[in-house]
Amino acid sequence: MEIKSKIESCSLCGVLPKLVEPSIQLGTTPFVVIGESPAKDGWIQSKRAFYNSSGKLQGTGRVLNNLLKNIGYSINDIYFTECCKCVIENRKNLGFCTQNCLPILYEQLEDIPCKIIVTMGLFPTQALLGTKINKFADVVGKTFEIEINSLAYTLIPIYHPSPLNPRGYKDNIEIFEKIKNLIAGLK
Repeated sequence: MEIKSKIESCSLCGVLPKLVEPSIQLGTTPFVVIGESPAKDGWIQSKRAFYNSSGKLQGTGRVLNNLLKNIGYSINDIYFTECCKCVIENRKNLGFCTQNCLPILYEQLEDIPCKIIVTMGLFPTQALLGTKINKFADVVGKTFEIEINSLAYTLIPIYHPSPLNPRGYKDNIEIFEKIKNLIAGLK
């Protein structure tokens, strides 16, 4: 069954608005950025990650785009997907729903040529590391070597680049320099 059908037919978290097509933004970067879950006013409607239905770049997209510009990329260059494929309005459900979507995320990762995974926030980081994180600040910016379905990746968590997060831009600048160095090491 293709990924789109798996997402459409899933009801493990209830009947929620879903990110179906596209469920991944294809890019040209050697890294993929993984968010927590789609916003109901975001790319579920626009079909473009970080844009609203009017074609305007949303706040998180603007912050992330500025961080990407620092290392020579833009928001339109990146591979991107969400850990959860449904709109999760109650953050208390993110952990449970993330676990339900992991098999689909793993399948998506197999289909893209990225060796570096950048996780935005706690839930995708915990899910991909397979461990509970008590203090997210203890893992942000660190690199982790992980294996998913026999494929090796370097995972690096960032603070969520929401404009509401006081650490979302300034505390990610150094991490993006680290990502730039990881990319240089791939060549």
